[in-house]
Amino acid sequence: MKKIITLIFLSTTVVFTQCTPKKAATAGMSDAEKVADVKKNFTEAQMQEGKTIWQGSCDKCHKLYEPESRSIDKWERVLPRMTNRAKLDDAQGAKVRAYLIAHAKMD
Repeated sequence: MKKIITLIFLSTTVVFTQCTPKKAATAGMSDAEKVADVKKNFTEAQMQEGKTIWQGSCDKCHKLYEPESRSIDKWERVLPRMTNRAKLDDAQGAKVRAYLIAHAKMD
């Protein structure tokens, strides 16, 4: 019985660890550091895929704003809610975020 409880606890811990918001990892970073982090972790092809997903998913409900029209901070506030509304999975949301952050207005 203890083994089952331990296994359930560990499984739950892994699931919650994987579901932590990605924004927390970039908290305290400057805009330049966030852009550098995105460019380090995503290829240009992945960011272009993010652009395609963004155009196809977000344009269904409202006008698209050019990435440069918003600051990184503004995109970071809007993206979690909009990613959820667009029913994007984590990988798709990450690519959209990468595209928008890489092309956002720098403060």
